[in-house]
Amino acid sequence: MDGESAMIIILSHQFLDFDALAAMAAAQKLCPEAVLVIDGKYSSYVQEFLSLAKEQLPYYRFKDIDVDKVEKIILVDTQEIERSIGNKKLMDRLRTIPIEIIDHHPVVEPDGQNQIIEMVGACTTILVEQIQQRGINLTSFDATLMALGIYDDTGSLLFANTTPRDLLAAAYLVEEGAELAVMAEYLQRPLTSEQKDLFQQLLDNGVIEKYDEMPVFISYAESREYFSGLALLAHRIGEFENAEIFFLVVKMEDRVYLVGRARGGSSLPLNEIVQAFGGGGHEKAASAVIKNGNIDSIIRLLREEIKLRAEKPTTIRDIMSYPVKTVFPDTSIEEVGKMLLKYGHTGLPVVQDEKLVGIISRRDVDKALKHGLQHAPVKGFMTRDVITVQPDLSWEEVQKLMVLHDIGRIPVVENEILTGIVSRSDVMRLIYGSVVPTLNELARDRSIARREEILRHIAGLPQYIQDDLAVIREAASEMGNQVYLVGGFVRDLLMNMPNNDLDIVVEGNGIELGRILSKKLTCDKLVLHASFGTASLIFCNGTHLDIASTRREDYDFPGALPVVEESTLREDLLRRDFTINAMALCLNEDSFGDIIDYYGGFRDLQQKEIRFLHNLSFIDDPTRMLRAIKFAVRYEFKLAKVTADAIPIALKEAVFAKISAERFTEELILIYKEAKFQRMGRELIRNGIFKAWFKADYAWNFEEAESVGEQRSLTERWLISLKNLDSNEISAVLDRLTLPKSLKRITLEYLRLKQALKLEDLTDLKNLDELLAGVPLLLFNILGSDDAYTDSLKKYRLLREGIQMKTTGKDLRQSGVREGPEIGSILKQIRLAWLEGKIRTPDEEKRYLEILLEKNDRADCIDNKPI
Repeated sequence: MDGESAMIIILSHQFLDFDALAAMAAAQKLCPEAVLVIDGKYSSYVQEFLSLAKEQLPYYRFKDIDVDKVEKIILVDTQEIERSIGNKKLMDRLRTIPIEIIDHHPVVEPDGQNQIIEMVGACTTILVEQIQQRGINLTSFDATLMALGIYDDTGSLLFANTTPRDLLAAAYLVEEGAELAVMAEYLQRPLTSEQKDLFQQLLDNGVIEKYDEMPVFISYAESREYFSGLALLAHRIGEFENAEIFFLVVKMEDRVYLVGRARGGSSLPLNEIVQAFGGGGHEKAASAVIKNGNIDSIIRLLREEIKLRAEKPTTIRDIMSYPVKTVFPDTSIEEVGKMLLKYGHTGLPVVQDEKLVGIISRRDVDKALKHGLQHAPVKGFMTRDVITVQPDLSWEEVQKLMVLHDIGRIPVVENEILTGIVSRSDVMRLIYGSVVPTLNELARDRSIARREEILRHIAGLPQYIQDDLAVIREAASEMGNQVYLVGGFVRDLLMNMPNNDLDIVVEGNGIELGRILSKKLTCDKLVLHASFGTASLIFCNGTHLDIASTRREDYDFPGALPVVEESTLREDLLRRDFTINAMALCLNEDSFGDIIDYYGGFRDLQQKEIRFLHNLSFIDDPTRMLRAIKFAVRYEFKLAKVTADAIPIALKEAVFAKISAERFTEELILIYKEAKFQRMGRELIRNGIFKAWFKADYAWNFEEAESVGEQRSLTERWLISLKNLDSNEISAVLDRLTLPKSLKRITLEYLRLKQALKLEDLTDLKNLDELLAGVPLLLFNILGSDDAYTDSLKKYRLLREGIQMKTTGKDLRQSGVREGPEIGSILKQIRLAWLEGKIRTPDEEKRYLEILLEKNDRADCIDNKPI
């Protein structure tokens, strides 16, 4: 390095691991004029790698460089220059040089230096992100080394300190050519002798302590020298110890390293605990470095911090589903089978006098049905020896029972009464978070996290809606009932889309709430439906507010109107069509803005999916198939696979046979009112819905450009979609629908004209004019869009627009023409003469009229034939 001018060097800690080495290489990519200086100890794996990579990764030792020429130091994977230099004299010389620090460990001493410190799994991740942003090219060797660094420090992306940024950086490196096979050779190695010694200390010194019934593993160890790999040891400890939370306190040299890890359903915020020691991280993985710390005092403070934040662990009562769908011992096998299919359950508890007497599984029901025993009572097939749990049992104990007995649902019994049921999904949600729909109290708890966002959306609503919500909140307080906004308004609020129609559900008397609000909001009209427990408030601005008591709907047969019963909010939301429409927003003062999402509607909004709520949804109400397509196209969503697969199954069962033409027509008209109605129409055809309803595969026209279609009126949209159908097909379509009178009337007129044009000589202007003279422009334009008539009608229209006829019946009477058919005949002849080009100006019309009147006087009658 002799002869060089000022230089920049890149350093890391002396006990070099792959993350430190990879971070140094990445830093050099960002600063090519800098050189790597490696001086210290490193593991045999790093030494082996460096030996093989001398040409691709040149580096120097301090003895090879002129320290006096160093003008800047880039320090990676550590914040302390002391960790990089073993020679005190050399360290004192370099301490005065400007240092740029890039690290992912907690801040040791904030001193205002040029620092980039971010809590990610690997230091290399921070630098790879910068490389990607700058578009710097990487060789396969570069990508492999950097990926190796990320994988090494995150335990192949499995350690709890791994962040999404680490995964994205690793994915980028694989795209850039990282060789996974090479990485595997260096990653699949046993612990070093130093790591083994420390690991054994941690196992020997560790104890499990309970804080409010929550088990926490705490251990300590000590080493005279510093070496990396605590994250690996923390991961290994987790494999040995039966605790969801563990803290390791390790002293190396003059530093104490505190590492915390949590897994499963733990609610203890580790990041808040380590903040007391100047550290950081996130709820499941956090760490701190304490300079000149004492192990005993640190553990004592650690215990105090845990006590302050420890909460009682989650029990079965917290995660179980309730109320439970049950059957009685005398319920028929056939009815049980229908319930299992409808709700997607694999079994149902059998109760008598609220006490659990057995369980009937889907498998046993299927066997009974196969043998023709559909009318037999379930008591002859149920399992009587049922494994149950108490509601105060820990979720870990239930998990063991599920694994031991290979069962997915366990009834929860308290004082011999069935109070709930806990499933594998409930346990999985607790461990891994809400990745599947939630069916219990935790839905309410999780919704609070979204409350601030919801309140911001509400604050952006029109003022009159905010005022209405305040009045509803006041009325709910007066009644002492829970009141919720539900359905489309909540969906569109979460999507930040306008929707001015409010749907309210009250866990109480909907009629009473309707009466109270009609007085407070001074609506124009109040409509009550006592049999359904609903009320509608209609306002002069065209908006309306619908109120209902929480209710459950059952269908006696496919397509039937629902049988309504009082129920809980959960069951009320279950009766709705799709998950995105089955969310509720609480309006009560104490929980205003909380979202109740039992069935994963928020998840489906994020994943842009339309998903029904149970397997018999399209059987219960076949018009939901139309709505599924409407919502999917309107919001640019897709149908969830289970929902899409259910459409052909429902159509095969001929479910449309039992719904009225009025209900189908109502849903169809709503689709024609949508901006994207043409795409919806194409989807209805593609899914076989039109063919199933209209009993034929007609050539519907939904092919106009969307920009054109959006500008058309409902009537135009409807008639344009029929333009490829012949007269018989249009008649058949009308027979299957119950259109509004005005729409049916103009459709029949369109049909009449279409039939007449088919029979007409389109070059005969007289007949053509008699047919089309009084036709509204809307109909004329739609007829003209038919390729068979386009040219002729376009020519006729141009001729018709050129008519400047001035003569009227009054003019003829004043000229002496007798009242009667002669007047109409003369006017028709003048109009035809304009069309045929015999008249081109008003003066020519006057002369033509004089000739006609002269003939009329001479013959005392008018010849009806045109002149």
